[in-house]
Amino acid sequence: MARPNNGSVADNGTFCLEDWHFGSALAGTFHVFNAQGAPIITKELSANILDSGISRSGRLAYCTTAISPTEDAHKLFLFDLKAGRQLFAVTPARACERFGFDEATLQLVAKVAGGGEYRYGSDGALVDEGAADVALLGSTNYSDVILTAESMLNGKPVVAELESILTALIRARGLGADDNPAWRPAALKVQGLAHEALGQASEAIGCYEEALQLNPRIGVKRKLDSLLKRQR
Repeated sequence: MARPNNGSVADNGTFCLEDWHFGSALAGTFHVFNAQGAPIITKELSANILDSGISRSGRLAYCTTAISPTEDAHKLFLFDLKAGRQLFAVTPARACERFGFDEATLQLVAKVAGGGEYRYGSDGALVDEGAADVALLGSTNYSDVILTAESMLNGKPVVAELESILTALIRARGLGADDNPAWRPAALKVQGLAHEALGQASEAIGCYEEALQLNPRIGVKRKLDSLLKRQR
């Protein structure tokens, strides 16, 4: 193994290692071995490995990859070590801070900053998209909140969901979005969208106007003009 890094060990002695390779190529190999050193998983990847881990009893392991111009780019992999096979390889559906495991159901648990969580099933699909939305709206990472809120608003949330989105956005601004010149206009834009969806035109106009002052290309000029026309 050329450049072993980021090892993790399960209670049964099973362990995983990332081989970062030498050279400039975007590539790596994810290895899992049993307690005697025999290979269980050897996954050659055409992208750099970002992170990996193994479950406490040694039943499951995962790894994630960085961006590259190949099919392995920006992927999340889960492996069943008892069966010695890959369960899935998917593009991560949402953000998270770290991963845990549910070995009984062969699920990967995405842990969100602030304590929330959501799950990937053994097929790589989200077990409950609504749970993921709730977890990320409650995140202490303001970018998670803003991006999730905007995604939810692209659907058709009911009034109760819109109110939760608006509350989360106001909280995200207080968490630090307003202090970040790149994120403040984005937060104002999405807050304006939430106000508009709730029928709160004056509040939406205020948010859109401030967002445009900070970033004239934020993409709400037409929405602002439409709301102003309706108020005349």
